[in-house]
Amino acid sequence: MPAGTPNALTIVRVGRGQPAPSPEVLRAAIERDRARLHLPAESTLRDVAVAGPYEIFIDGQELDEYVVWER
Repeated sequence: MPAGTPNALTIVRVGRGQPAPSPEVLRAAIERDRARLHLPAESTLRDVAVAGPYEIFIDGQELDEYVVWER
């Protein structure tokens, strides 16, 4: 059985209507996910794809959610 692809996938949430996360914030989120998954740090930066914002409500908070993954 082939092993899974070692790509990180995570979400970043900001307050509703706030500016979208910067590329640096998105990259940091990917690096945290790689660490959680026990994946090695990348020696070269991969392309990062972003979807969103998606309007969500959590515990009475209105947030914009972005899905971020490595390609």
